[in-house]
Amino acid sequence: MNDILLISRLSPQDYSNEKRKVFFVLGCMNISKIENKVVDTLHNESKVDLKDIIVKYNGVELNIPTQEIPNIIKHLCKENISIYSIFQIYNPDL
Repeated sequence: MNDILLISRLSPQDYSNEKRKVFFVLGCMNISKIENKVVDTLHNESKVDLKDIIVKYNGVELNIPTQEIPNIIKHLCKENISIYSIFQIYNPDL
């Protein structure tokens, strides 16, 4: 397995409504109950559209504006969901 991952810099000063693919590395995503809790929290509490949520084996990829990141963190922490990393994967086509 390759341990190298290229990421793009997220700018806290980005107040645009442009959606970006932001990845959240979360704990216990191998447990279906936690996976369902993550999706429910993101959709119901953080108001992320279901089509903007992609569940992965170790977290979720969300298509969201940058300014939504703190709100999502708040809701995930409130539900005791462990967050290990947040990043935007580098896309050379952008």
